[in-house]
Amino acid sequence: MYYNNDMKNILNFTIYILFFAVLSSLIFTLLYMQFDEQPMLALNKAIKYGAILLCGIFIVPALKASKLYQRQLVGYLEPKPIFLLNILKGFLTSILLLAPLICFFAYLDIRTFDLNSIIFDQYFLFTIIFTVFISFLVGIIEESFFRGIMIQKNSNLIITSIVVFFGSAVYSIFHFIKIPLIIDEVIYWNTGLTELFKAFGNIFNIMQYDAALTLLVFGIFLAVIRLSLKTISYGIGLHAGFVFVIKTTKQVSNVDLNSEHKYLASNHDQFLGSASTIWITTLLIIYLFYKFKAR
Repeated sequence: MYYNNDMKNILNFTIYILFFAVLSSLIFTLLYMQFDEQPMLALNKAIKYGAILLCGIFIVPALKASKLYQRQLVGYLEPKPIFLLNILKGFLTSILLLAPLICFFAYLDIRTFDLNSIIFDQYFLFTIIFTVFISFLVGIIEESFFRGIMIQKNSNLIITSIVVFFGSAVYSIFHFIKIPLIIDEVIYWNTGLTELFKAFGNIFNIMQYDAALTLLVFGIFLAVIRLSLKTISYGIGLHAGFVFVIKTTKQVSNVDLNSEHKYLASNHDQFLGSASTIWITTLLIIYLFYKFKAR
């Protein structure tokens, strides 16, 4: 049961991402060795974005090798106009669904909002546009990999459940693989590789488990949507809205460290955590109940 094609997709594309992370660390370390001083983009950031770029460049041959080179198989089901419309629907729905959680944070003084401090100028407009762009970019990339490629529907409910869980676990864990800022004056050929392996080795030490649980549940929620609707369009929108709300909330509010309820928000980003996990789990249960009744 554990060696079916669905589990192989998760294993293969996890290795795929890790391979290009290693390759990126080598390429950019060698490149940065040619500079007397590090460029404005720090080496750790260059390795991160380089890995994403390499994953994107070689995704087509990887899909062909895995026999997934059909847009319908990876969740690109609808015609482009409808696909884009569904992404927008998911984005707006995500913002509406997370609004009660924001109100909950404000009500318990977990986060304090000072709307009077917001200045509606060109910088504010640029920040919003940039945040929307980044949110959709993250949504498209992560949904394409973690829900589109890794998760395929199986006639066996148990196998599908296992695939969803492990795919969501990989999605959650990957959020905590972060190379620290590299400010070494002298860079050697293996500097990036060494820091990357340290990040792998320390992942369970630096992981905030309450935040990881939120990401696991959110991944399951998105996987259920992907499997039930056979498309990742809504998932991309929901994911983008989730990222947008987190980034915007952090920009317009501050954490109240004296709040007696601060334990409900993770130290990871003061948004994920117990409260978010409970709310997303509630939404998941409601959705599953709705789909069950619709049958």
